[in-house]
Amino acid sequence: MDFSIFLADLGIGIGANIVWDCLKRYIKNTTNPTKEGLKDALISELKIEGADIKAEKIISFLAENGDICISETKIYAKDRIEMGSARNASFSFGNDSISRTDKTSIEAIGKAKIIGKGNTKIVQEDGSMSFYV
Repeated sequence: MDFSIFLADLGIGIGANIVWDCLKRYIKNTTNPTKEGLKDALISELKIEGADIKAEKIISFLAENGDICISETKIYAKDRIEMGSARNASFSFGNDSISRTDKTSIEAIGKAKIIGKGNTKIVQEDGSMSFYV
């Protein structure tokens, strides 16, 4: 099975360490890997803890089929950061996490947390922050 094509179909860049780690664990612990099994493993793995994430221009975290939990993480993108969720998904951002652009900053210190469930979004861009519900 060509997992790189499958990941591309999901819209996941192979350069993301979390995807590589999940892929290695899945193949190591599974005797007969399948696309559906990998998809289920990826959905359950979207927990970002203790990371330092940087991008030149834009970062987007969009939960479509599961949940994204960002904790104890620093996020930086020069122009735009977007966190959102689709109808049957959710995202959470908090527990000592910082999301920063050149003109905006969200700091969830201590146990503070922002949770978005179903068709919600936070956008940091052009010196402003927007919350969509």
